[in-house]
Amino acid sequence: MELWPGACTALLLLVLLLLSTLWFYSPCAKYFFKMAFYNGWILFLAILANPVCAVRGRNVENMKILRLLLLHIKYLYGIRVEVRGAQHFPPTQPYVVVSNHQSSLDLLGMMEVLPDRCVPIAKRELLWAVSAGLACWLAGVIFID
Repeated sequence: MELWPGACTALLLLVLLLLSTLWFYSPCAKYFFKMAFYNGWILFLAILANPVCAVRGRNVENMKILRLLLLHIKYLYGIRVEVRGAQHFPPTQPYVVVSNHQSSLDLLGMMEVLPDRCVPIAKRELLWAVSAGLACWLAGVIFID
């Protein structure tokens, strides 16, 4: 029984040593660590946004809150977004923006260019993504099969 706390501490130190070694020597592991942090951060921000958005109920204006919370992530990761052709998005007319994004990182670019009161369409499975699904629903996202 006396060895148990020492064994746990040694195991924890070994895991931390292994993770730090992977971080410095494996680009693949570094990518997965960064993506895990990014997705975890998105879920955490959604937890923060949900009570604020719930005050208004399901409202497209809640997308401004989500955008405000998400736009700082590009600075955290050193991502620079350059928008070209923004003058072709006439805010006075309705239009449809179709994007075929490849990963969750594309969310940052979409938040940068989408105009106010834009309602995204997402796959229905996103609705069940815990806090992020609720945040999307509160922001007026339309879910389709």
